[in-house]
Amino acid sequence: MKKPLLFTIATILLLVFSIPAGAHMLWLNPMEYYPAVGSTVDIGIGWGHTYPAERTDQEVKADRVEAITAIDPDGRTVPLVQAAADRYQLKIEKAGAYVVTARIKPGFFTMTPDGRKWGDKKEIANAVNCTNFHIEAKAVLIAGGDAKNLDAGSDQALTLVPLTDPGAIKAGGTFAATVLYNNQPLADAPLKAVYAGFEPKKEDGHKTSDKGHSHSGGHYPVETRTDAQGRVEISVDRPGYWLVILSHKPDYPDRDICDEYMYNVTYTLEVR
Repeated sequence: MKKPLLFTIATILLLVFSIPAGAHMLWLNPMEYYPAVGSTVDIGIGWGHTYPAERTDQEVKADRVEAITAIDPDGRTVPLVQAAADRYQLKIEKAGAYVVTARIKPGFFTMTPDGRKWGDKKEIANAVNCTNFHIEAKAVLIAGGDAKNLDAGSDQALTLVPLTDPGAIKAGGTFAATVLYNNQPLADAPLKAVYAGFEPKKEDGHKTSDKGHSHSGGHYPVETRTDAQGRVEISVDRPGYWLVILSHKPDYPDRDICDEYMYNVTYTLEVR
């Protein structure tokens, strides 16, 4: 076999089977996770590759967020007011949990021997592998010390539903949750969690864990998977802001158009 052909095959295999380590994330930065009734909460938009101490990584463009919604403690959708390209405001009118979600516009990218192209397999020549991406974020505000409606649903296909009142979690405790995909528990789903300001060390090793229970090691302070019922317990060893990262890549239904979905969803919380 000639070297150019070997190179082409190697390139295609790399494109198909590699997982981008630096994929962008979207996350929500409420200025107050436990607001008083009657207050107005500023909710910032985070975008980038890392979760620094200031909770902002890269500039958020004016058209970055396609939609942001909030569900109040009675299950009703309530409006947010955009105050800046990277900041929204939510009026807190009653005690209970406010579930806030945001997303960028979904789309397709296709890998070819010449690299990544924007579009599906019908649009891109010499397609090797196509991905339909969905990048979303979620946060829950606990107003007035009441966790009513904590487990409210959302319009997210892949979502994390807290089982533990975040306001009751202390450093050294655990945050229990269920991961759902299309409203059904998702078993063996990978999760990562990182606190604001975490800087990975090159010498960190990677450890395995029992499903449903978190551990330290690898590139994030916590890396784990859900159990058979879609449940997970995440150890939080310090106070402050935490970012939980979900990922799921199921098959796309029409392989003539695309090969797989890619859901990257984050959930943020504050440990007091």
